[in-house]
Amino acid sequence: MQSNRFQQYLDRYVGIPLCVLLSLFCRRVRTRPSPQKILFIQLSALGDTILAVPTIRAIRQAFPDAQITMLASRTNLNYLTNCPYIDKRILFKEPVHRMLSLLRRERFDWAIDLEHWPRLSALLTYATGAPVRIGFRTEGQHRHFLFTETVPHIRGRHEVRNFLEITTRLACPVQAFDLEVWCDSAARTWVRETLIQEQVPPDMPLVVLHPEAGRRGEPRRRWSPENYTALADVLVERFSVQIVLTGAPDEVNTSEQIAAQTQHRAVMLTGRTDVNQLAALFSDAALVVSGNCGPMHLAAATGTPVIGLHGPTNPAQWGPWSRQTGIVRAEIPCSPCLNLGFEYGCQALPDGTSPCMWTIGIESVLRECEQFLA
Repeated sequence: MQSNRFQQYLDRYVGIPLCVLLSLFCRRVRTRPSPQKILFIQLSALGDTILAVPTIRAIRQAFPDAQITMLASRTNLNYLTNCPYIDKRILFKEPVHRMLSLLRRERFDWAIDLEHWPRLSALLTYATGAPVRIGFRTEGQHRHFLFTETVPHIRGRHEVRNFLEITTRLACPVQAFDLEVWCDSAARTWVRETLIQEQVPPDMPLVVLHPEAGRRGEPRRRWSPENYTALADVLVERFSVQIVLTGAPDEVNTSEQIAAQTQHRAVMLTGRTDVNQLAALFSDAALVVSGNCGPMHLAAATGTPVIGLHGPTNPAQWGPWSRQTGIVRAEIPCSPCLNLGFEYGCQALPDGTSPCMWTIGIESVLRECEQFLA
């Protein structure tokens, strides 16, 4: 889950006592009847939602007649717009008391919390009143008290497999492990027409650079704009590709800095795509280069080759879940330091990045790129 420091403080110092207090009123179920209504909760992180798709799919296939609802942020729900495994969508927004009332009225049989550390999602799971409540038992987070059943969150195990532990706990067979995107014709048409407007030749390979990584306002997973600029120039000179820059609306400045410094024209789509248009763009690309973030996982889900740059994050746990991937990791003893996404082991440098991201050299990234472009 993405959040600012105040939300983290509130979640910890108010959420933990609430979890402990409310646990005194929890009833444990001895049997787990077949569910008619299932709720999944994933409040914020796009990457986590993408990595949870094999789990959601397996539970859908195990209970084809159940109604499955997703409570999530707007970005996550946009990603899931055409997902065939979700029947109903609830937007997570304030005021919270109205949402609590709505969740209670739905009378879910199962409530499954897909978050790893926030106490808020555990409290929402409890508030549903569902007789079966499943969530992660994460070391040091004190949130598992409100679940009737827990699964361990294992540090260093890929998050897809951590999520799939839920299916094991619920005895749901897993038929496929791949990620998915569901781009509609409107998104694909938008990409095609936008590239025509940008005068990109239809036969020119696209290399998408997604420079920002991680939470907004938290650039410690980001490779420097100077490195992205140098990489873009070499890729154009060696492989005659068209560079495309992507990112969220509040990440435009970084992309503009890169575009202004490159020797060759880059197409600026930063701030211009929604999540499904971005997925359609990734689908049409020859290669995507990104730090560890939701769009990196989105690129992997499309099946397009993706190079993941890892400094604070562990590629064994957070690397692209795809056969078409290259991993470049930092060469520094304290890397990786992240497990849940916020517990950085060092202070940011003046430019906001982490020292470990500066140990990733351009040549090492180029070697990974060459595997897919040569």
